[in-house]
Amino acid sequence: MDKLMEKGLTVAISLGAGFVASKAFDLTWKQVTGEEPPKNDEIDAVDIKRALVFGVTSAAVSAAVQVLSQRGAKAGMNRLKNNRSEV
Repeated sequence: MDKLMEKGLTVAISLGAGFVASKAFDLTWKQVTGEEPPKNDEIDAVDIKRALVFGVTSAAVSAAVQVLSQRGAKAGMNRLKNNRSEV
């Protein structure tokens, strides 16, 4: 049961953190470059350098969010287990 709860917590944290990180990344991109982030429907209008930088940096942010959300879920489950055992 604990594994199922941990997986559910990981998914919930990942979705929430991914949404927040995506919005923060888009805002940062706009502030740094002065342009909107490239999207799929504008792919032909974006030069290759800009598309590569966007892709690499957004992938790095996504990977970091995934790792941190998994660690956060594990820490949250450990806290829940500890609280449950104290009661």
